[in-house]
Amino acid sequence: MKKLGFTLIELVTVMAILAVVMGVSVAILMQALDWQRNYDEYSEQMRSVDRLIGTFREDVRTLGKPENLSDGDTLLRWKTDTKTIDYTILPGEFPNQLNVVRSVLREGQMDEYEIYRLPDRSALRFVAGQDNDAGLIALSLWTSPLGTELPNLDDLNPFDRTIPKSLEQKIDPKYAGNWRTIVTRY
Repeated sequence: MKKLGFTLIELVTVMAILAVVMGVSVAILMQALDWQRNYDEYSEQMRSVDRLIGTFREDVRTLGKPENLSDGDTLLRWKTDTKTIDYTILPGEFPNQLNVVRSVLREGQMDEYEIYRLPDRSALRFVAGQDNDAGLIALSLWTSPLGTELPNLDDLNPFDRTIPKSLEQKIDPKYAGNWRTIVTRY
């Protein structure tokens, strides 16, 4: 006579298999959520860079040549009769993270304040054109992948759009797309 039902060993075996499947599923789900979080963070940083570029272009076109380039933490400054606009660099929440702050002072009072969070391991430089490039100003942004060192942007000429021989050894060609330069006429 045949018994209906399962033995205890069969039941424990099925439960063990289900536990393994659930464990693998949870691990895959956690990895997918981590990838999504990293993508969302990177996308937000790129939107922040795009906003910085748009605001920078608008300020240059509206206000002309900045009064000074690089004065301590202040990268750019425009002064008019009614307002002062500063682009200042501040450290971010994490090591190797930078924030650019655009502040507008009207009659000595803070009127506007906007923070642009740059991607981790970024370097930023504003350059005014000289000689053949007079009337131009450039914003250069370099984002280094993990495990690579940040180049010295002083050696990069944003108007030339090429990487000098002195930096070719330091910059892996596959990361050359990490150098964004925006040139604007004032």
